[in-house]
Amino acid sequence: MTSLSRYRHFSRWGMIAMTVAFVLSLAALWNSLLTAGVKLEGWVIMFMLLVFVSGTWLFYIAYKTTDFGHFQREMEKAFESGKAEILKELEKQNQEVKNENKSKEEDMENMVHQILAGIKTKLDQKSCNRLLANLGKTMGFVQGIFYIKDPNNAFFKVEGEFALTGQKPAPFGKGEGLAGQAAESKSPVVLYDIPEQYFDIASALGSAKPRFLLLVPVIYENECNGVIELAAFTKPGNTEISILQKLSGELGVKIHTSSVA
Repeated sequence: MTSLSRYRHFSRWGMIAMTVAFVLSLAALWNSLLTAGVKLEGWVIMFMLLVFVSGTWLFYIAYKTTDFGHFQREMEKAFESGKAEILKELEKQNQEVKNENKSKEEDMENMVHQILAGIKTKLDQKSCNRLLANLGKTMGFVQGIFYIKDPNNAFFKVEGEFALTGQKPAPFGKGEGLAGQAAESKSPVVLYDIPEQYFDIASALGSAKPRFLLLVPVIYENECNGVIELAAFTKPGNTEISILQKLSGELGVKIHTSSVA
């Protein structure tokens, strides 16, 4: 602010000096025109006027640009303009994110509907097997087991299976084994180092061992009434887990309906 005031002061004195010089020069020229036969005096006067007007314009520019109040107003105007542009861009980005999330949500809903295709309201062994087969087909899981809690003794037992080569696992309670821990925590569990003896995938071409195991508890009214255990050769991503959590909510209602029927 001090620098602007000093420059503004200098420009004011510069304009005064230029005006005085112009007046003196014009008086001297007029005196010469009266006492001597100077020709082309009109062009000389026009040139002096042009110089004076140019100087006046330069003074105006310097005077305005060194006006702190004007400078501050221009800065505030630029700030508000930039702020409006930033807010507009942020709003555009937020809308794009909302549209993208909405599209992902719709895709996940469609995936859940595909997995539940043909599944009746009540869950039995046949519908559980079909559910696991749909999961394998749509999401690439190579093996699966569906445990449902027995309302009589609170133990989880196998109700459905997909590509299971060994014996069915024994019933378990909450906190017992990997599936029991998932039932107790009510949260999905992803394992990366599956024990050697845990799973085998057999086919006409030989056998292999899945690298990843996913356990998804089926929740209804904050109570676990089932567990889905899935094996895969590739790591399940956040999208797959989100889809299975949505599926868990749908299945929780179906299990409850089947148990009270």
